[in-house]
Amino acid sequence: MHGRIILIALGILIVLSVIFNEFLVSFSLIEFFFGVIFLVCGITSFKKRNVGTLGSLIFGTILMIDTFQLFPTSLDFGQLFLLMIASYIIDAGFSGLFHIRKPHIRINKSIISENLPPKFTGNTLELTTDVDWSSLTIDSYKIDSPVKVKAVIDNDIYSFKKEYDSSKVNIFNKLKVSNVKIPERAKITVYLNENTYYNYHADLNVCTAFFDLRRIKTREVRIKSTGSNITLIPSQNDNTSIDLNSEVSSINIKLPEDVSLVLNHIGDLNFKNFGRMYQREDGTYVTDNFSEAFYTCYLNISSEISRLNIEFI
Repeated sequence: MHGRIILIALGILIVLSVIFNEFLVSFSLIEFFFGVIFLVCGITSFKKRNVGTLGSLIFGTILMIDTFQLFPTSLDFGQLFLLMIASYIIDAGFSGLFHIRKPHIRINKSIISENLPPKFTGNTLELTTDVDWSSLTIDSYKIDSPVKVKAVIDNDIYSFKKEYDSSKVNIFNKLKVSNVKIPERAKITVYLNENTYYNYHADLNVCTAFFDLRRIKTREVRIKSTGSNITLIPSQNDNTSIDLNSEVSSINIKLPEDVSLVLNHIGDLNFKNFGRMYQREDGTYVTDNFSEAFYTCYLNISSEISRLNIEFI
């Protein structure tokens, strides 16, 4: 912008010098004019701390001093050109010493930490998480309430909402339709009480999810996943039934040694690390520790173009 203003002003001066036969335009006037331009450009940009602002201030000051003949001798065009180069060299040196950079742009983020629900009745909680483009973690923790939610959300990108009553908690984190930025993933962690039973429903849209259910009593888990990466460790405190509807997702099941897996699937599914499972007559797959395991995870998968990896930990 400043460069365009200088070009327009220079063009006007040239037109005036031709029309008025240099009556209005002398070298001193041009020097004064550009001295003002460089000073104004330097001062208006100084608060932004951009590289080049100090050079503009130095050279503008030199032009003003020479205009009023405060130097011992008057400077010619070649000397002024060299002084302009020197001004910006000095600016570059100071920029390197003091690491001048643009100010940090403040992001409108919310840091959320809340225990839910305030009043819990019964022994089973209905929990729902419906999230877009987020990093979601489910884990156990020593808490008094059934659910503790911690989240870092950019309010310009996401619409975060929670609903609850005495027996259910619903957590939503949806991308705003009006958002045009490439969003940074929201970070959401949900801690669960080890003494409460849970029916859990997760709706994941392009998310990275880590579900560590080892110390959690999960009676029913339903997951709908689109374009997501899921790592799941089944409960070691209860038998678990997991229904998973997967579209173009990666599913990694990590089994503790005392938990067996019964797998039933339909659709397009690519298996990996399937060595410790065998197929029964009914078409289901069972891990080789089925008869010795304390608890069993029943996994039903309906999938399209997804990958399943099963490993023991």
